[in-house]
Amino acid sequence: MSDTSLYDCLACAPHLLGQLDRHPQLAARWQTLPRREYAAGQPLLKAGQAVERVWFVACGLVRVAHLSAQGVERNAAFHAEGSWVGWGTPPFATTSPVDIFALEPTQVLELGYAELRLWQAELPLVQELLSDAIRAVLARSAQREAELLLLDAEARYRAFLEQRGELAERIPLHHVASYLGITNVALSRIRARMGVVRGRR
Repeated sequence: MSDTSLYDCLACAPHLLGQLDRHPQLAARWQTLPRREYAAGQPLLKAGQAVERVWFVACGLVRVAHLSAQGVERNAAFHAEGSWVGWGTPPFATTSPVDIFALEPTQVLELGYAELRLWQAELPLVQELLSDAIRAVLARSAQREAELLLLDAEARYRAFLEQRGELAERIPLHHVASYLGITNVALSRIRARMGVVRGRR
C-alpha cells in the first residue's frame, strides 16, 4: 500500500464528489448536513465527552491530541480539507479519550451517528463507504505505530514531510514536534541538519 493511499478513501475528497454525482439520494442527504464553524483553537470534541458524530472537513485544519496523566499533550493526527475526523468506530457511540481542536478557522459538515445509521439502512452504498473509511483509518494507525517503534526521530520527520508535505507549512512546528514525539529543540536540530529554512513558528 502506498503512502498516498493511506490518506485516501472512497468517502474522502475527491472520490466523495464522484459518489455524490452518481448517487442522487446520497447527494440529497449530504445537502441536509449541518455546517459548523470553529475558530482556531476552538474544540470540536473534548476528552470525556460522548462521541456521537463525525465531521467532514470542508475547509481548514484540525488536530487530534491526547493529554497524558502527567499533563503532557501529544498530537495524534492532523486532518485537512476533504477528510473525516472523529474517534472510535462509527456509528457506535463511545467516550472520547482525545481532544479535537481547530488549528485554523475551520468549517465542517456534521454527521450524527443516528443519521448515519439511517443512511446505512436506506442506502447500501453508505456501508461500503464507511467500511473503506475505517480501512483507511486502520492502515494509517498501523503505519504510525510502526514509525514510532522502528524509525528514529529524523526518519519520522522525513516520513511526515513525505506523507503530509502539503500540510507541513500550515502546522506550527511545536505541534509537529509533539506529533513526532520529540521536543521543539530536537526538531530544530533535525531541521538544521537537513538544511531546512528557518524562520517558521
